[in-house]
Amino acid sequence: MSPNSNTSVDITQLTNVLQHFYQQLHMQILKMVENNSKDTDIMKIMDTIKILSKGLEKASQSELELGYKDRQLQKAQQLYSDLEQKFQVLKTKYDDLEGQNKNLKTKIDELMHQNQLNYHQYQLQTKLSGDLNHKVTNLEQRLEIILESDFPNESVNIRKTLTDLVKECERQKRELQLKNQEISRLTEQYKSSQQRISKLNQKLELMKKKISIRELENLALDRAEWIQQDDKQNDPTQILIRYQACDNLDFRINALKLEFADIMNDIQEQGTTVFTQKVMQSTQKQIKESIQLVTSQYLSFKDFSEKLNMMLKQLISLQLIESLQEQMQFIEYNFKHVFMCQNTRLWILDAQMGILYSSNNQRVLINKGSFSEVLRFQKPLHKRDYNLLCDNTNHVAMYTNQSLLYPIFNQNQILSGILEISNSVSDYFSFDEEYYGVILAKFCEQLIKTQIKTRLLSVTLKFDSMVQNAFHDFLVSKTQFELYKHIRYWMETILTVSMIAFYFVKNESFITYKTIGTSWDGMTHKNAVTQGRVLDQPIILSKKGIAKQVCDRKKELIVMNMRKSIEFDETIDLDSILPVLIHPIIYDNQVIAVFEVPIKQRNLLKQEKDKIMLGSSTIVGLDQSFEMMAAKLGTTIMNAINILKLQ
Repeated sequence: MSPNSNTSVDITQLTNVLQHFYQQLHMQILKMVENNSKDTDIMKIMDTIKILSKGLEKASQSELELGYKDRQLQKAQQLYSDLEQKFQVLKTKYDDLEGQNKNLKTKIDELMHQNQLNYHQYQLQTKLSGDLNHKVTNLEQRLEIILESDFPNESVNIRKTLTDLVKECERQKRELQLKNQEISRLTEQYKSSQQRISKLNQKLELMKKKISIRELENLALDRAEWIQQDDKQNDPTQILIRYQACDNLDFRINALKLEFADIMNDIQEQGTTVFTQKVMQSTQKQIKESIQLVTSQYLSFKDFSEKLNMMLKQLISLQLIESLQEQMQFIEYNFKHVFMCQNTRLWILDAQMGILYSSNNQRVLINKGSFSEVLRFQKPLHKRDYNLLCDNTNHVAMYTNQSLLYPIFNQNQILSGILEISNSVSDYFSFDEEYYGVILAKFCEQLIKTQIKTRLLSVTLKFDSMVQNAFHDFLVSKTQFELYKHIRYWMETILTVSMIAFYFVKNESFITYKTIGTSWDGMTHKNAVTQGRVLDQPIILSKKGIAKQVCDRKKELIVMNMRKSIEFDETIDLDSILPVLIHPIIYDNQVIAVFEVPIKQRNLLKQEKDKIMLGSSTIVGLDQSFEMMAAKLGTTIMNAINILKLQ
């Protein structure tokens, strides 16, 4: 029985006893009342009642306390059951993690065992390879002795022995090559096993630290990417993929055979003294090979450094040339001997026409051949065989035997040209020549960027000069009419628009001058009076239309369709199918003039900008919109009006 049931029985029994006692007392009182009992009996009865009331009070308190303790006990039991459930869940998770931990340990043990076996097999294969090398060396020495000996040519036995030795030597070489391949495979397998063991150890440690599997995979990917980048840095086959200048020249050593690369690395690590002592202890043939290797590498590095120095001198001269056309010609005629080839050409991309043009104005299409691959992949290419380079604008195909093609990018990493190095004098382009091409291509990128900046600066200065000339003409105006003529002329010239509505603002009126015709003459605005295009009598109009709305708001406004605007007034506002810019000229927080001009995409500045045919025209030129140009011209007009203060 539970504690709750025992408490309920005790309270029930106590209640029954008190009721029974109360009934007996009630009967005694009735008897006493009937028998007219004395005061002493009454006092006894009163004492008994007091005792009974105290007992009842204690019983009620006990009942309350027992009820409170009963509720506390129920809460404790509920908490105990919840904790027991959580314990079961945690125990299940712990068992799962323990199982995973055991599985990982088992895998690690298996991999370590496999790794030891592979390492043992690797040692055996290495030893066997050394024995085979020794056998091959002995056979070659025997063959040299036989060849150096002066035996009669008709000796059949010597010929047969010589033939057998040559066959045995070739067989041993093939076996050696197979063993070397097996060693390379076991080495890769050994590295892979080491990486897997390391990864599993990291995973085990991270699981202990409650790190998520996603974070573990990210860590492994970062490590693999770092290792891959480190390998690519010294890989000679990755020169064109990186397309950057290398931090060192280790790729030249890594391009050698494995045994020769080891010798060169020994020289770097041990120094010349230790290397010389080691070589002197070798066989005569090994000494001969080492000397040949060192001397050939010395000559190779000497040739490499001389060509780099030659390139440096040519690049310094190239940097001093200002014209892009002359720079392209310089590249075409002064870098052929560096690459030992027939063609070194810089092609500039005209993105609007979809063609490439060279220094002699030769134009080719970009939709065929190797040029189209460079345009599509945006990466350097090395074509080692006879291939189609491109088609010219007359659809005549151009072919090359071997070619190196480098993309040239501008400031926004958009293709602006292609550096072509083709038709090598030898059968192929070496890693050194690929590296020379990377250096020259990167320098060409800087030349292109400099050319773009120079031409943009020229266009900017030309625009600023036009604004200054306009300001000068504004200041020489003696009357408001002359100022109006100058303003109209320069707005037509700079903004290349013929429909212009310009109003001086005075109080609640617009002041303008009547214009006959739609444009000025092609030369200067000074002939405008003689041709009768502008009448010198002012026209005073009341404020209305969209121009009045702009004056009231004191803010610039662009209306896409003038006639659909509810504020449009045909006597004031321009009626144009193009979007119209309404610009207020404000001085001292007062609108002193307002003008309306249609927005054209090809203004004078846009035309000048499009003349810079370097790369995509969408990113070449001044970053100034039509609104900005109109605002700059409006500021110039405001300063002139403030200085003149004409009536």
